[in-house]
Amino acid sequence: MDVPRGSDVIHRIHVAAEWLEEGALIEFELPRNLKCAACEGGGCDACGRSGAVSVRGRKELAELVQVTLPKRDESSLESTASGRTLVIRIPERGGIADSPALPRGLLLLSVVPADAADPEVRRIERPAPPPVITEEEALAEQAAADEAPAAAPPPSAPLAKSRALLWVGVVLVLWLLFLAWLRLSGRG
Repeated sequence: MDVPRGSDVIHRIHVAAEWLEEGALIEFELPRNLKCAACEGGGCDACGRSGAVSVRGRKELAELVQVTLPKRDESSLESTASGRTLVIRIPERGGIADSPALPRGLLLLSVVPADAADPEVRRIERPAPPPVITEEEALAEQAAADEAPAAAPPPSAPLAKSRALLWVGVVLVLWLLFLAWLRLSGRG
């Protein structure tokens, strides 16, 4: 994990405990300034002694982060001084590197189970997966489609064909009249 990159940052969110049990997909807005992971907000060389690291410029739009929570129950979470928590490392969401050629740092997201989620944390409903069709069902559907009678042409097909022939006849007659007029007028 010691590759050149921007500063690592820490962010803590509270989620509903059942979201962790289900492995829910969540979304939240990342604040512009986050706690430095190297000193945990105390101030060090990595954060210029401020304890905080900026993850975007002042005029840049807020960054939305989507995370799929790993399925965990309360007993499998790490115990910390502030309670039971889960830490997720998210690459390229931390502090901006000094050189544009280097990637951003890590976002160390502390997820704390609670009765209710923080107001800025939203659960995103996933679309339902497509139904699973067995090979036998697929073969039965194919056989039914093969046995179905061919669709009859729409009743307007003969009418459209006769209209097209009528237009061809009218254009041909007009062309012949034009040629005759040219010959009689001495122009052709």
